[in-house]
Amino acid sequence: MHRQQNIRRAILDKLAGAEPYALPEDTLQTVVNAAIRPPMGQAEFDDALAFLQGQRFVRTMPDDLDPDLVKFLITESGKTLLLK
Repeated sequence: MHRQQNIRRAILDKLAGAEPYALPEDTLQTVVNAAIRPPMGQAEFDDALAFLQGQRFVRTMPDDLDPDLVKFLITESGKTLLLK
């Protein structure tokens, strides 16, 4: 499987595992990086996350206590994709 696909799938997997909670970007990157070998670069993570957002497999959610903090959630489409 292509590396970028592995990173995308790992992002979806970690977000699905965190449900019903949303993950801040830095936490998401840390847990995904622990699952990917060799560790991914910032650009690889950013590209994978942008793709998943563009395809509506993940979405953002503002934090109630910190308006500058963005958290990520998996969507129903993302869950369906994980099952394939």
